[in-house]
Amino acid sequence: MEKRIAPHELQAALLSAEDVDKDVASLSEALMEERARRIARNVLLRPDMRQILRALLESGACENEEEAIARGLKTLSVALSPAWEGSGRGSR
Repeated sequence: MEKRIAPHELQAALLSAEDVDKDVASLSEALMEERARRIARNVLLRPDMRQILRALLESGACENEEEAIARGLKTLSVALSPAWEGSGRGSR
């Protein structure tokens, strides 16, 4: 005897490939945003990082925390780029 599973919604339309792509893009973006929040929280919870950020803001070197973090990452990237090029990682 063959068993059949009844559909959950009898009149439900199948999603188009475009709908699935949009859903995947939305979910991917939400996951990326949550990851960014978690990383930022972990960095900003570190007392040493808060002290560095405070010093950068008080000196006027950066207008806000976001700028300070972005500029710091860019500076680190430039500083390390010769090492990346030597290891084959420089091909971006």
